[in-house]
Amino acid sequence: MDWKKAAHKEAHWSLPAGLTGLSLGWTVYAVGEILSHQAPAPLAYTVAGIYDAVWLYALAMETAHRRQGSKGTLPAVLGWLFLVTSVGVLFTHGLLYATAVVAVIGAVVPAAAKATLIMAVEREATRISRAAQAQIDAVRSATRDQVAIGRAVTRAKTDRQITAAILERQEHKARGKAQKVRHEAAEELTKLTAEHPVDDVPQEVPALFSDEDLARVLGQWSDGGVSPGVSPVSPQVSPVSPVPELTAPQGEGHTPLDWSALVQVAAVAGVDTPEPGELLSEEELTVVLRWLRHSENPPLSYRKALAAYRAAGFSAKEERVRKAYAALIDAEDAQP
Repeated sequence: MDWKKAAHKEAHWSLPAGLTGLSLGWTVYAVGEILSHQAPAPLAYTVAGIYDAVWLYALAMETAHRRQGSKGTLPAVLGWLFLVTSVGVLFTHGLLYATAVVAVIGAVVPAAAKATLIMAVEREATRISRAAQAQIDAVRSATRDQVAIGRAVTRAKTDRQITAAILERQEHKARGKAQKVRHEAAEELTKLTAEHPVDDVPQEVPALFSDEDLARVLGQWSDGGVSPGVSPVSPQVSPVSPVPELTAPQGEGHTPLDWSALVQVAAVAGVDTPEPGELLSEEELTVVLRWLRHSENPPLSYRKALAAYRAAGFSAKEERVRKAYAALIDAEDAQP
């Protein structure tokens, strides 16, 4: 059994040893022949032998370190340095004293010897146990899983941000087109009004019919017919740019308002009685809109409530009034 192992080991090292010996002999011959033109032949071949001896010792020390699993920096550096030098010397010697084919073959021999020597050492290097290898594989697998999940999360965040940006851009474009239509309609209205003036122009413009209004109408129709008191609520198109402060015109022909009811509504809400011309808080604004909405039967729509708000002497930005009115409608719908 020992004989078989020894034979197997010798066969394993036979190719690296043979190529290394061929490379050393060829290098001694090439270096000695090149130096013999500059110095006596005995001195030239002695230098070539010393060169090969140092290279062989560096290879042996590098091999020993590799087999032990230790790190030998100096032998490794010398081994690669002598290898490059040998390749260059053999290639030059082949070009000077033989053919290009011989030069290439001579340069390949040291490189092949080095490669086979490294493979032989790596084959006999100390192997880790199966348990350790399993732990290493588990760590690598878990790391790859974490990296894959991290990449997927990053891609999902990127897609979400891109989608949000695209939707925002589309919204801005839609608002811009709406603003352009409003501007063109206002110019056309101004032009036609100047060309065809008329008296008693109605001030109220029908509001847009929202999805909530449609659902409400369909629900009442399914319960036994649409109530004549159903009216559209808040418009769904909001202004793109801020609207200037709205001052309330007086005397537009609205039904006289019950100001005492406003005092009662404010008392129930726990806020001070809103006064026309003053800056109202959100609570006071809601109180005024609730009072105006239920000042008539059926309750006022958004446009009518806004007109009554102006006529009563209150002032605020239309966007603020619209949001407060929408919140008031939502609160009323939420009540049982």
